[in-house]
Amino acid sequence: MKTKKFYLTLLAELIVVVLVGLFLLVDMKDIYKFFVGDTTFYPQSNDCDLHVSPCSVKFPNNETMSFEIEPKEIPLMKPLTFKVTTSKDLRPESFKLHIYATNMNMGYHSFELKKIAEGIYQTSGILPDCLVGGMIWNAEVVLDGATKSEGGLFTFKTK
Repeated sequence: MKTKKFYLTLLAELIVVVLVGLFLLVDMKDIYKFFVGDTTFYPQSNDCDLHVSPCSVKFPNNETMSFEIEPKEIPLMKPLTFKVTTSKDLRPESFKLHIYATNMNMGYHSFELKKIAEGIYQTSGILPDCLVGGMIWNAEVVLDGATKSEGGLFTFKTK
């Protein structure tokens, strides 16, 4: 005869197995997106050119973010430095940076912009070369908050 303690232990074990299974099968990003929703992006102005100067976006609460790439000619297959500067009220420990080509699949490149000074974030990386040329890229600088996800959308071209 099985006791009440046996059934409670069995139930606890089943709960643990289900939780571990969910942890392994479900991506935590999906769970976060379920509660927070899609990322809201604020685009740079149409007349801004990252080959000339940093580009800025303004958030609804008047916070600002500027993005720049060095060297300015944005060469492919060479080291690039990506830098974000933020206003006083927009100061997390890091940002996510996602870069992808819009007119051809050149991969999805993810970086983490780390704080190097108050309001200044930086990372480095290399973008792939393309034989066709004339690539148009999007750079998404993402700030994932507890209740919302938002960021700046910056567009640039490479030869």
